[in-house]
Amino acid sequence: MVRVEEALKNQGEELKAQRELIYALMKQMDKRFEQVDKQLTQNREESNKRFEQVDKRFEQMDKRFEQVDKKFDEMGRRLDRFMFWSLGLTVSAAFFIVNYLK
Repeated sequence: MVRVEEALKNQGEELKAQRELIYALMKQMDKRFEQVDKQLTQNREESNKRFEQVDKRFEQMDKRFEQVDKKFDEMGRRLDRFMFWSLGLTVSAAFFIVNYLK
């Protein structure tokens, strides 16, 4: 009986030691999870800042494209006016020459 009692006592102590090890491991895992969570939060914040910068750049590019569109519209109007005046002068010159030759 004494051996059985000693064996049970030893098993109880071993289980207690294992339980303490498990608690220590769980605490270490909790600390590591907290560290990983902090890193993920930092990475997420940095990514958000980068995306905001990219959005600002796209807005700037949109403004530049709008300016270029305005310039092309203005060039188109100038070209239309030039073609209109060129056609008018050509037709007028043709009429003048035809009338002069008669």
